[in-house]
Amino acid sequence: LSAGMGRLSALAVSAACVASAGRMRLLDRYLLRELMVPLGSCLGGFLIFWVAFDLLGELEGFQRRQLGAADVLLYYWYGMPELLATVLPVGLLLALLYALTHHARHNELTAIRSAGVGFARLCLPYFVVGLTFTGALFAVNEYWAGPARDRQELLLNRRLDPSAAENQLWVRNVNFLNRTDRHAWSLGAFHLPSSAMSTPRIRLPLDPTATRGFRAATLRWTNGAWRASGAVEWIRPRGDPADEVNRSVPGPEFPLLSTLPDGVLRWGGRDWVVPVLVLVTNELVVTNPPPATNTIVLTNILVETRVTWRTNLVAQGPVDGGRWRAAAFDPAGGVLHRVEVDLAVAPDAQRLLMADTGGWTNGGWVFGGVEDFLYRDSHDGDPMRRAAPSLAVPELTEPPAMLRSEIRITGLNRGRALRRPQLTMEEIRDYYHLHPRTRVEPALRAWLDTQYHARLAAPWTCLVVVLIAVPFGGAGGRRNVFYGVAGSILIAFCYFVLQRFGFALGQSGAVPPAMAGWLPNLVFGATGTLLMSRMR
Repeated sequence: LSAGMGRLSALAVSAACVASAGRMRLLDRYLLRELMVPLGSCLGGFLIFWVAFDLLGELEGFQRRQLGAADVLLYYWYGMPELLATVLPVGLLLALLYALTHHARHNELTAIRSAGVGFARLCLPYFVVGLTFTGALFAVNEYWAGPARDRQELLLNRRLDPSAAENQLWVRNVNFLNRTDRHAWSLGAFHLPSSAMSTPRIRLPLDPTATRGFRAATLRWTNGAWRASGAVEWIRPRGDPADEVNRSVPGPEFPLLSTLPDGVLRWGGRDWVVPVLVLVTNELVVTNPPPATNTIVLTNILVETRVTWRTNLVAQGPVDGGRWRAAAFDPAGGVLHRVEVDLAVAPDAQRLLMADTGGWTNGGWVFGGVEDFLYRDSHDGDPMRRAAPSLAVPELTEPPAMLRSEIRITGLNRGRALRRPQLTMEEIRDYYHLHPRTRVEPALRAWLDTQYHARLAAPWTCLVVVLIAVPFGGAGGRRNVFYGVAGSILIAFCYFVLQRFGFALGQSGAVPPAMAGWLPNLVFGATGTLLMSRMR
């Protein structure tokens, strides 16, 4: 008794001195040290129990797949993120109840509060631990759990049949439509780890900066109409002249002018006076003085004249559906030189990429063995075509993670997902980028939204645990430490029952997804807050 009273008095004096100085470092370190020891024991015990229990059920399967001891250890290391999502809140709850019950049993909490330390300030280290675990669990769920689960599946098969394990990483016949960016993907196969593609076929609209037009060496006015020579049609998918696709076209297909030569002279441009030698034929020439025989001579002569050409011509506004330009116009001969016309790109103009291979390189998609078909509109039966051994397509903005989310959500077993969240928040956001929420069927939307809110709410369980454990474990009285163990089991059981119940209601559409995902946190958080308010 005297030893206990001495410890209690020393703790009270220390707390009083620290509080009076406005520094709580000593008390905080003491409370954290008393919490970390049982927390480490709880987490270690849960991990050992889970691994041992699971190993008994999976041992025969491991032997059939010829996994060694190192492979089994690696398998459970990959499964650690999924385990932590369950074990970490439960372990924190048990450790908190144990530590607080231990403090209450020895009247340490009473001594600390008697020294002038408020109850909220006393609990501050526990809330810091809860917030730290909340952030850690969020990072584990979002960035570690998904890839680790894929590595587990690969490890199970690589010893038994390496070729089968590699084939498992190739997802066959991937087809989906990115409704946001209007990209239609059709892949013969997609390699999950490397994002390599086999026989990709991708249809996408032309870039907003795309341009289209024609050019001709000359445009000559003949017999009351314009005739083109050396005509070429071109499309620049990204508006860059270096990316131009072109082909020769016959004269009749060139977009000829309806403007007469006199109208062309009224286009904007500059005058250029050109001396021209004109051949005059069958000219009557009378010599002076006339020959003795008075002979009439017929001959051809060259006469120099001056002709005003127009240069750098630009049509005033759109003409015949396009903007016309020409290097020069010879009004005497009725000839336009180096003609160019820019046409508007149709809203439904498209590209069709057909390639042998594809992959994600330096932040963009690069394809090999490419045939690039450019459709001027949706009814174009004669697209322009170019072939390239390698082609980068920066217009495809879908990163590999977005393709993996499409594959994962499409193939996920909803019955298994009904029991717990299986998708990361990023995967769900990527799926909604490919398929806007308004275009997703209500049942699937409810399922995805419930997954999203459940994944968002899961890490906050660590903070809710603190709100529940502090009033339960910090209540006065000389209680056995097993009170904390029994209390944690009961609280965890009620929490997980409520979590599964709300999760099922949300995925079925019976309640709003946000309520379903946050229901256990709201109920237990509100209960813990109410109990804590009564302990002030």
